Amino acid sequence: MLRAEAAASTPAEESSDDDELELFFSGPQQLLDIFAELEEQNLSLIQNSQETEENLEEMKTNIKQTKVKMKKETAILKEQISKLTNQIKREESKAQDLKIRAKMFSFGEFKQEDQEKMLLELNRKVEDVYKTCIGDNEAQISTLQMLTNLENQLVGLLEQIETMPADKVEAAEKAKEKERRLKMREEKMEEQRLKQEERVRKAMERARAEPKKQTGRKLVFRSEPPKQKKREDDGAGQDSALLEEEQYLYHY
Repeated sequence: MLRAEAAASTPAEESSDDDELELFFSGPQQLLDIFAELEEQNLSLIQNSQETEENLEEMKTNIKQTKVKMKKETAILKEQISKLTNQIKREESKAQDLKIRAKMFSFGEFKQEDQEKMLLELNRKVEDVYKTCIGDNEAQISTLQMLTNLENQLVGLLEQIETMPADKVEAAEKAKEKERRLKMREEKMEEQRLKQEERVRKAMERARAEPKKQTGRKLVFRSEPPKQKKREDDGAGQDSALLEEEQYLYHY
């Protein structure tokens, strides 16, 4: 009986072993390795996110600085455009004036001597500017050539200014503007001083001059016409009559 029961139980145990599932992990170290790998991946992702955030902040800072710089450069360019516009207007006005003078010359309103005199004066002024900006006119070039050289010099200086730092250019412009205003103030004060001296000189001349003798009849004032007296007799009589009438009505 016992052998039969043992023989019967053996196939049942084999079938239960077949039903058991095979484990994925064969040891606890495998779990630790997987956790360590996941931790490294998380740390890598955190580091990448921090680097991305730092790059984003840096980009924001650069954008902000670029906006400030562009705003400043835009203001400088607008100011330069305004100055150039005013300069163009002045040059156009000068060109119009020169055109009118050229027409007057062509119509013969000026004599040949006057024309030559004006051209010599123009040549002298251009030569003074040429000497100040470039140097002496040793080659004895013409007025037109001197103007061409001055224009080339101006273009070169403007190109150099564009390559300079904007803050230094702005500081130099402010210094020149301050110097120009100071010079204008000094010239104005000098002009006022000369005018004051001229007034004092004229006043002293008038004080030193001999008084002019009056000739002819002396001026006399006319006598005032006699004042006319107003007649108040009629008015006084009417007032007394009204007063008597009021007293009569009061008593009776």
